[in-house]
Amino acid sequence: MTAQTNEDTRLLRTYLASALVILVGLGGYALIWPIRSASSPQRLYAQSAGQAGYTRADRSKILLVQSYHTGYPWVDSITRGVRMALSSSNIDLRIFYMDTKRNPDEQWKRQAGQAAKETVSAWQPDVVIAADDNAQEYFAKGYAGRERPQIVFCGVNAEPNEYGYPAPNVTGVLERPHFVESLNLLNRLIPGAKRIAFVNDDSETSAGAVKWMEKQRTDFEIVSCRAAGTFDQWQEAIRDCQDKADAIGIYMYHTVRQPGMAQSMEPREVMSWTVENSSIPVVGFFIFAVDDGAFCGYLESGVEHGLRAGKIALAMLQGSSAQELRMATALEGQSMLNLSTARRLGIQVPQDVVREIEVLAGE
Repeated sequence: MTAQTNEDTRLLRTYLASALVILVGLGGYALIWPIRSASSPQRLYAQSAGQAGYTRADRSKILLVQSYHTGYPWVDSITRGVRMALSSSNIDLRIFYMDTKRNPDEQWKRQAGQAAKETVSAWQPDVVIAADDNAQEYFAKGYAGRERPQIVFCGVNAEPNEYGYPAPNVTGVLERPHFVESLNLLNRLIPGAKRIAFVNDDSETSAGAVKWMEKQRTDFEIVSCRAAGTFDQWQEAIRDCQDKADAIGIYMYHTVRQPGMAQSMEPREVMSWTVENSSIPVVGFFIFAVDDGAFCGYLESGVEHGLRAGKIALAMLQGSSAQELRMATALEGQSMLNLSTARRLGIQVPQDVVREIEVLAGE
């Protein structure tokens, strides 16, 4: 065995022992997780990409860069939508997970973004679909205005000009909370509710969403907006809402950390504590929020984002330019109510209203 082979073996073992990386081939799909290592993680990505043999010369290539991790419901629904769009096409799809929801520190985000760029360099995709704001900030915006690759974004909460969009090679799907619809639903369930307080994690996603929601016209008064990085800050913010608001609006709670910890808490634990220690209802904006215990919400569809982004990517492969494919805003949503949370709060929901709710949890 040569010295170079020994060195390569040692490096590979070091990566696999210390990293959070998994490379899986399933049919035409490759799934890649970022790793945390003092050495450059991109070498393993590039070698794996070149040796795995997923790509055939007669197929176009699409790279889907997810800001977060597989198993996160929003991510999985976007992936499902993309696959639906590509299901009848002769496309090679590779998926890169930046995993920045569970690892929200700045160093991790930058490393994950750089690793995604190395994947682009190694694999040379024809189109990149970049999902959610961290993928734009730490990865995709660096390609805006270039000839290659073509970029399709989805799940973006911030104003697109913050990332240099639109650009000659960039278009996509904006994410806007169904804020007014959620408050209208709350008002039907609790007619006297008129004041709402926002409590969110301190992520880019929450900041962009709240900034947009504050500009919307409603009959509700927004009495406060708090961003909490740690769990003790979160608890303080929730307690502070109880006497000044009729409901709490929570967009994201997935990057809340215990003090002194680098990784995020289990999101369900954050929401469970919230609903158990709040005498006023929580309004959510995603299915997982109401599943985790939020009272109600008019909820966004990750499948719609993925499906629209996938169709735009196909149109690009067929010769349409980003400038011809204008940016769009996702429109679909569905009402959801958590009945067990309603019972805990002592809220009697009229049966005629219950029958109109599209998704019921906690039955």
